[in-house]
Amino acid sequence: MRVVLAALAAGLGFVAWGEWTTRRASRSGLPADRLDARVVEPGEVVVVPGFRSSRGGRANAIQRWRVRIAVRSTDEAGRFVFTGGPVRGSRSEASVMADHAVARFGVAPERIMLEQHSRTSWENIAFSLPLLADASVVKIASNSFHARRLRAYLATQSPQLAARLRRAADYRFGEYFWAKPLLAVHELVAVRVRAAALEREFGATSRRVAEQSGRTAPRSVAVSG
Repeated sequence: MRVVLAALAAGLGFVAWGEWTTRRASRSGLPADRLDARVVEPGEVVVVPGFRSSRGGRANAIQRWRVRIAVRSTDEAGRFVFTGGPVRGSRSEASVMADHAVARFGVAPERIMLEQHSRTSWENIAFSLPLLADASVVKIASNSFHARRLRAYLATQSPQLAARLRRAADYRFGEYFWAKPLLAVHELVAVRVRAAALEREFGATSRRVAEQSGRTAPRSVAVSG
């Protein structure tokens, strides 16, 4: 009985730690007056970073979660940048998520912009910068640890745009409670590896940005579905 109670207490503690550290991550790197995710401002843009798609080209659980975070982070006036190239299959991650936003949440296609060349989280931000130029507010819709990392990437790549960041509605108490501690552990383990890889990634992205610089990014796109 004591073993069972001890295991139950440890499990509850692990879940509580996951909630606490996730809430911290959702607020990290943001000023106190930009922490209220319920605030919506005219001209704001929500960035939805890509995740590798299912082989059938349908939105998977992670992509659906990111779209759900994005939609609840703004209102009918907000715009979205879906970002991610065709890492798996012929369809871009951006178009898969955009189609899900239209079909599942009724997002109007004219509110959607696509960035379909990026292949990493660093490139999600780098290649989206032209689409964010006139945004009054920038929100990033992903799990809290990933969103924190992308806010840091934006601060490195464009301090001017980073000054417009506001917290998205990425954290909700009890949502995916079982996944939060696992995501927290993954982030802790991966942070050193990622720091070493970032320098290499920065160089590769700089070359790819230069290759794309001659192309004009669309202001909005039509999506299927």
